[in-house]
Amino acid sequence: MTQQAPTQPVLACAQCGKSYGQSDLVPIAGNWVCGACKPAFLSRIVAGGPAVASSLNYAGVGTRFGARFIDGLLFLIPLGIIVFLFLPSMLRSAGNKPPALFNGTFLLVSLVFALFYEVLMLHYWGATLGKMACKIKVARPDGSSLGWGVSFGRYFMYNVVIAAIPIVNWILLPTTAIMAGTDEQKRGLHDRVCDTRVIYTRS
Repeated sequence: MTQQAPTQPVLACAQCGKSYGQSDLVPIAGNWVCGACKPAFLSRIVAGGPAVASSLNYAGVGTRFGARFIDGLLFLIPLGIIVFLFLPSMLRSAGNKPPALFNGTFLLVSLVFALFYEVLMLHYWGATLGKMACKIKVARPDGSSLGWGVSFGRYFMYNVVIAAIPIVNWILLPTTAIMAGTDEQKRGLHDRVCDTRVIYTRS
C-alpha cells in the first residue's frame, strides 16, 4: 500500500495575489510572497509603502480626461441657460464695472456652481456624471467612500488650486497629468494631497 504525499496548503502571494503552494512562497514580514515578487515587496517595505496587493483597478489619464470632458459639456448646459437668461442685465451692469471685476464675478459663480455639483456627487455617489459615464469613481485607498471634508478638499485642490489660478495652472495641470500617468496607482497631485484614488467600478 503506497502512502499518499500530504498536500501542501495553497496560499496567495501578498504582492501579486496569485495562488501558489506554500513551498513556492517566502515568508516576509508576516506575509507570503512568491519569488518573482520578492524584490518589489521588499522595496515597498523599505520605502514604507503598502506591502499588500491591491484589488483596486486604477483609472488611467485618458479615461479620467474623458470623464472631465463629459463633465465640462454637462456643465456648459446649465451655465449656458443662466447666461442666456441673465446676459442682458449682466452686460448692462458690466458697463459700470471694470472688466476684471466682471470676469472675476463670472468665474466665482462658475466655481460655486461646480462646488455644489462635484462635492455633492463625490460624497453621495463617489463620482460625477462624467465619471459615471466612464465607469470610474473616486475612493479612499481602501476603496471606501469619501467624507465631506475629502470631497471638498479634492474639489478645491483641482478646480481652484490646480486649474483656476492663471499662469500657475499652466504648470500644475501638465504636472498632475504626468504624475497620474507615471504613478503606480495613477495618482494626480490632488489625489496625493487628499489621499484618494480614481478606480474603475465593477458594474
